[in-house]
Amino acid sequence: MPELLSGDLLFRDHAFESDVPLPDVIDTASRRTITLAARQFDQFLGLYDQFGNALTTTVWGYKAGQLGGYPGPTIVAYEDRAVTMNWQNKLPLTGHLLPIDTTIHLAMPVRRPLENGYVPLVAHLHGGHSSAAADGTAEQWFTQNGGGRGQGPRETGRTFAGSSSRYDNDQGAATLWYHDHALGMTRLNVYAGLAGFYILQDDERLALEAQQILPSGRYDLGLVIQDRAFTADGQLYLPAFRDDRLPGTTDTVGDMVPQAFYDAHGEGAPSILPEFFGDTILVNGMAWPNLDVAAGEYEFRLLNGSDSRFYVVSVSDPRVGITLVGTDGGLLPHALTISDGDGVAEPGEFLVLAPGDRVELVFNFSRLGPGETATLLNSGPEFEPFKGVDLSGALLGGAEAADAGDPVGNIMQFTVTAAIPAFDAHLSAGQALAGGFADLASDADGNGIADAATNVRLLGLFEGADEYGRIMPMLGKAEAGSIITDMMAPGDFGPLMYDAPITENPQLGATEQWEFLNFTEDAHPVHVHLVQYQVVEKREIFFVDEDENGLPDDTTGDGLISYGHGTTPDYTKADIWIGDVIPLRPEETGWQDTVPVNPGTMMSIVARFDRPGEYVWHCHILSHEDNEMMRPFYVGDLPVGQGMDYFT
Repeated sequence: MPELLSGDLLFRDHAFESDVPLPDVIDTASRRTITLAARQFDQFLGLYDQFGNALTTTVWGYKAGQLGGYPGPTIVAYEDRAVTMNWQNKLPLTGHLLPIDTTIHLAMPVRRPLENGYVPLVAHLHGGHSSAAADGTAEQWFTQNGGGRGQGPRETGRTFAGSSSRYDNDQGAATLWYHDHALGMTRLNVYAGLAGFYILQDDERLALEAQQILPSGRYDLGLVIQDRAFTADGQLYLPAFRDDRLPGTTDTVGDMVPQAFYDAHGEGAPSILPEFFGDTILVNGMAWPNLDVAAGEYEFRLLNGSDSRFYVVSVSDPRVGITLVGTDGGLLPHALTISDGDGVAEPGEFLVLAPGDRVELVFNFSRLGPGETATLLNSGPEFEPFKGVDLSGALLGGAEAADAGDPVGNIMQFTVTAAIPAFDAHLSAGQALAGGFADLASDADGNGIADAATNVRLLGLFEGADEYGRIMPMLGKAEAGSIITDMMAPGDFGPLMYDAPITENPQLGATEQWEFLNFTEDAHPVHVHLVQYQVVEKREIFFVDEDENGLPDDTTGDGLISYGHGTTPDYTKADIWIGDVIPLRPEETGWQDTVPVNPGTMMSIVARFDRPGEYVWHCHILSHEDNEMMRPFYVGDLPVGQGMDYFT
């Protein structure tokens, strides 16, 4: 078992010492083709050993010549101005930085195998309205590029369509991001450093900046928040072997993985875990950094790039005002006040940031004087899964919350300085922002179905176990009717393996409502490729699982799953009951591509599927999507043999 770097000691001795790094920027106003290569290098992440010596960490990152690193360079693009990204895999043939569990469903090159140092990669533009060929889905991977010294010929995945991606950018201004998405290895490749911002601008957004309604330039910053753990010599640590300790706990991997796994694969086999929680918080690749700010307004584009950790975000000083102006897919129709900055800490002055989520926030530091500080805080779970919050921000499900006294309860610090001129944004509560905002989720008759939706699908979030008894989260169908007994076979209700035939097949141009029902004990952020969607509503659901197999029981005993509506379930009449509407949180409004679905909740979303081909939807807890919590869907005419016609 390796000796670990103590996050507690690192925070105590060095928190807020280092400046937050600002990634290099590549503006596509002057270049429409960019080559980004995944490379390995050493970088200072704000780590020190017990004697105060600075440590460097071997990481992976995207580079364009000398630009980039970890995180990769920020790409600035513009609406309706296409950009071509040439992706290269220039990693050394020395193998992965992290242990690989080869017992799960993963990208497995044959001619250039993992054991020879080859690493499958594929970049996905998260939130992008991309063609299927350029989407960067799990089986579009390729190994190290040929032609370079020490590099081998490239091997590719099942749906590989080329290592160059054309992004049409035919959507409004938004904070997108790019990250690796290789099958079964996303958690490893992103943990190693393969991620970066992709900022899309449009005329409306630029006009708001020109009118100084929104901050811009040096007052508009992207901040990616990620938790990590490290060995005592500063190297990335991801627990996988039996005796490896789980950060922040006294548990080991062996406490989470059944003996049956080791009986089958040996005591030294690495295993995936249900989730990962690190004890060190990085922002833009720096542990607990500081940002010097003017006593004015800034826009911060917050991105949760963590594997499993949810952040419940607030600011230590209630004199700092916070206004929500955008979510995943772009600007809100009107600005929403999160914290009024009146100096009084009040319940509800927080945001939930799930893995994969982005929010665009305007912070107002004008009430702070030179030398005063404020800390970006996290009151999400310390080292366990998120199960939701109440209106005051208290965690549900008995999870233990981090607080300002915990290292993982702190994200970064802001220090006000007179050396930076203040920016005064003309932003008021309720300020009109996205003038052309289309309310796709409109439900005029209040029946819970968006007026624009022509089809409704019920989809399930399940939790089962693999052949060794390891926890395996899954997706599947949740329609009333027959129960799926074979996770590769047809049926109406139950989990399906990732590579089971496609069951979601929207017609090209269709607007559909997808209702995600969470039958597990934890929250899952659901990301749908291709589309930006809107939340129609969320409701509580009720069911019984007496055998604890992760599936609602057939309480009526008829061999079918049935639904009832009401807050007082009668399980003799129906197996699952749909209850009351739950109010949406501010960060769940607007255009979304990733929203958390809490336990015992149904989240209804509506989207228009307007590009043909194969895409995926999945949980954005990376350890979940890597272990079966991902399903393909196909827009347009489904090729023979890819859908349930496989069984006919």
